[in-house]
Amino acid sequence: MSNDNLTAPATNESEIPFGLRGTWPLQFRNFIIRHLEGLFILIVAAIVVTVFYYLPYKIAFLNFFYLPVLAAAYFLGRRKAVLCAVLCFLSGILFAYYRPVWFTIGGTRLDAFLVLSTWGGFLILASASIGTLQEKLQHGFEESRQLYEELKKSQGAEALKEKAEKTLYATMDPTVAKLATEGKLRFETREISIMFTDLTDFTDFSNKNRPDVVLEELNHFLGAIEPVLDDYRGHIDKYMGDGVMVEFGAPVDYARHALLAVLAAVKIQEKVQGLQLPWQLRVGIATGNAIVGMLGVRRQAYSALGDRVNIAKRLEEICAPGKVYIDEPTFKEVRPFVTATRVRNLGRESDQEDLQRMSELEEKLGRDGESASLLYQLGQASFTLRDATAAIGYFGRALALEPESTDIKLAYADAFIKRDDFEKIQLKGKLRKSVVYEVDAIKDRWADPEVIPPAIAAKYGPAESLLEIPGDAVLTVEALDGAVGHCRVVALLSYAIADRLGVTEDMKKTILRAGFLQNLGKEAVPHHILNLTRSLTDQEFHQLEKYVEESVTACRQMGYADPPLLDIVLHHHENWNGKGYPNHLKGEAIPLGARITAVAEAYSALTSWRPYHEAWDSRVALREIRNDMERGRFDPKIVEVLERLFRAPS
Repeated sequence: MSNDNLTAPATNESEIPFGLRGTWPLQFRNFIIRHLEGLFILIVAAIVVTVFYYLPYKIAFLNFFYLPVLAAAYFLGRRKAVLCAVLCFLSGILFAYYRPVWFTIGGTRLDAFLVLSTWGGFLILASASIGTLQEKLQHGFEESRQLYEELKKSQGAEALKEKAEKTLYATMDPTVAKLATEGKLRFETREISIMFTDLTDFTDFSNKNRPDVVLEELNHFLGAIEPVLDDYRGHIDKYMGDGVMVEFGAPVDYARHALLAVLAAVKIQEKVQGLQLPWQLRVGIATGNAIVGMLGVRRQAYSALGDRVNIAKRLEEICAPGKVYIDEPTFKEVRPFVTATRVRNLGRESDQEDLQRMSELEEKLGRDGESASLLYQLGQASFTLRDATAAIGYFGRALALEPESTDIKLAYADAFIKRDDFEKIQLKGKLRKSVVYEVDAIKDRWADPEVIPPAIAAKYGPAESLLEIPGDAVLTVEALDGAVGHCRVVALLSYAIADRLGVTEDMKKTILRAGFLQNLGKEAVPHHILNLTRSLTDQEFHQLEKYVEESVTACRQMGYADPPLLDIVLHHHENWNGKGYPNHLKGEAIPLGARITAVAEAYSALTSWRPYHEAWDSRVALREIRNDMERGRFDPKIVEVLERLFRAPS
């Protein structure tokens, strides 16, 4: 321990009695405080000299020296302890020189020196050792104290950071808050999808009810839709009374932002319809380039600017209550996944008589079959209802039957000329008309006869009730790479194959659930890898491989910890020849359920749209699966069952 640690702090003059201020007692006191260590050594030396002189048994008294020296080592440090030991040793040598008989009985002065040298060596060694140990302890204590102080500061900073983050998260999207604190947000032009929502008749409701009732109902609505927007990666830009503005594809650049936006809109409408609110919801979505970034100087918010933002707002304004309207760029992105109807630009209210006549003509067509005259009448009825696309279709079929008909030709040409005027919407503030679509529903791939034969779909479709897993649990993951409906097809097709193999009911149910859940881990894969249109590099493929283990983790988190189910999920990418992943299992070592879901997944992937290919015909997909089987990827027995299933579905 250094002198600095023992030096008393400067005396505060206000603490000194008035009578002592500026007098010699104060000076003496300060002198004692400044020279305390030196006085301690002198007092010890004086005591030693006095005791040496008066005590008759000098040799026995030498052990006393260890006490002050060790005390000096503890309090004063190694250097001063060694000096103290040397001083004691020299004092002993001095006494031995003049009085050798004090240290030996009948011995010479040399004998006394030898005895004292041995004693002095141990004394110096002990003082050095204890002093060194004490300095190390003191150094460790000081480091611990500094670390503790730094820890307190860091904890304080961490607490402030956590408090700031909580405040930010309460007022802005957590992703935006995180990126903003890390300085990773910037102004840029990016293709995104923008959603606007609005509640019908909210103004009348707010005028007729107390504020607390209005806010309670509004917060009930917002509390229902916010989790849906979060699940589909929407950034809530702002609340505008009863309206909400949301961006998809910003600040995180998701490739399938249009699909995420439309799926979120469909799910929000389903949620609102189940809440029995006093209003209905309108939703408008537009896709295109927009400027995104932090707006504001002192009070900032992440937002989007541009023409597409205005179009999304206009679509919401003209949207029918309970519906979702999207623009043409959005429709082009989501066409493989949803059904949508083109919105007619009605110049007047639909005439009920025209709709009735249209219905009668369609019934007659179904009953009597096609004729040029009947198709021409249907075309005219569609044209009257301003459905130019349908009219063109009917007139074209009529021309195929009567190519020389002048009336049909003129009607066909007129429908073409008027199509944009009839079917494009004049949005407020826009010079050019826009094509607008109303989203009907998410496509059901299991019910698509081009994917699953109707007999198989009808027989095994009811097995979905055995899943007992919410469809939204996988839909949010499927949306990341446009695999909507994939998990359901894999699950039900795996169940059908397992049924044809004759496995037990419990095992069929396990295979069904595993097929439905086995792609959950794709959420942990960088979404740009999932949407690549080129071949993966080795590094990218290695990242993709990890998703099967992430799927197992996700299953556990959802409460599905059944070992057979987890084995299927983990090993559904093992190959029959042992070249799969993650454990390179081979042949029968691969769980039967994993071999089944692997074949079902391959068929579903080939017959659906993917970022890197269009949907394949089912026959071509079956041939490709057989080719993969011959290359050692699939269990031949499973492939044969799949082929027999599609050849004889009944």
